[in-house]
Amino acid sequence: MSYHKGKRKITLTIVPHTDGDIRTLRISKSSIKFIFLCIIISVITVLGFLWYYYGEYSQAQHEINDLLPYKERNQVLKEEKEYYEQRLSEFIDEIEKINNEFGDIITEKQEIRELINGKDNISQNNEMQTDMSNNIGYYDFENSEDKGNDMIQYIEANLVMLKEVMPKQKEDLSNLKQKVVEHNRFIEAKPQGWPIRSGKGRVTSPFGYRYHPVLKKRLFHDGIDIGVWYNHKVIATGKGRVIFAGDQNDGYGRKVIIDHGYGYRTLYAHTNRVLVKRGQWVARGDIIALSGNSGRSTGPHLHYEVQYKGKVVNPMDYIK
Repeated sequence: MSYHKGKRKITLTIVPHTDGDIRTLRISKSSIKFIFLCIIISVITVLGFLWYYYGEYSQAQHEINDLLPYKERNQVLKEEKEYYEQRLSEFIDEIEKINNEFGDIITEKQEIRELINGKDNISQNNEMQTDMSNNIGYYDFENSEDKGNDMIQYIEANLVMLKEVMPKQKEDLSNLKQKVVEHNRFIEAKPQGWPIRSGKGRVTSPFGYRYHPVLKKRLFHDGIDIGVWYNHKVIATGKGRVIFAGDQNDGYGRKVIIDHGYGYRTLYAHTNRVLVKRGQWVARGDIIALSGNSGRSTGPHLHYEVQYKGKVVNPMDYIK
């Protein structure tokens, strides 16, 4: 291959190593300059594009690097969100259980109110009045650096406390309910009130020592005598079981004795007619006899007697 330079053109001769035609190519100087210029422009253009895209890439990479912490933070926040959602779901389940237990306590309280129902003055149980809110802790979330985690710990601590307190409250309410039931039974059984329907009659002979109108001497009167005409309705002054109904020939005539339990017994004597039988259960206000003048008596009246633990006591203390 050889070059032949002229004033305006360059001749390029191409000789093959093997058999073949020799080729000659003539190129003007202006064409060569143009080709070189195109090559230079192309190189500059390519380099410019490369520089531009390198700058764009560097900026994008820089922005990506700047966003990486946010991506990591976003991942952390996502994991925290999932954790808090899970814990919140667990708390909701726990709170639902506690609400159910509170519902049981409210039901117990309502039953206790129904049992009390103004039948007697029962002192309030301090434990039943426990204010659950006083046991709930307080935390200043506004000044907390990690509100989510602190709130979780706060709720967990109070749920633990509530779960510990609730069984005790339920047990206390159950015990109180049983006490109220037993107390109401006692109130139903304890002798109370006037033993003649509609408040008929008046006390003609009080409890204690007196001059006996039949035996004509000073003796202790075990009850009270209520002056009342024949066939007025004699009523039980408390719930109990009739342990005697009839006449024992002991001076009391036709009488009724009721065992009320809790150490109490009542006796209704000198009646005209007994209306109950031995072993029968009666409630306060039930008619058990009709007033009269049977036995050792100077006129129609009712002898009413109250015994407590085997000893006679003043019936007036149970009438007022």
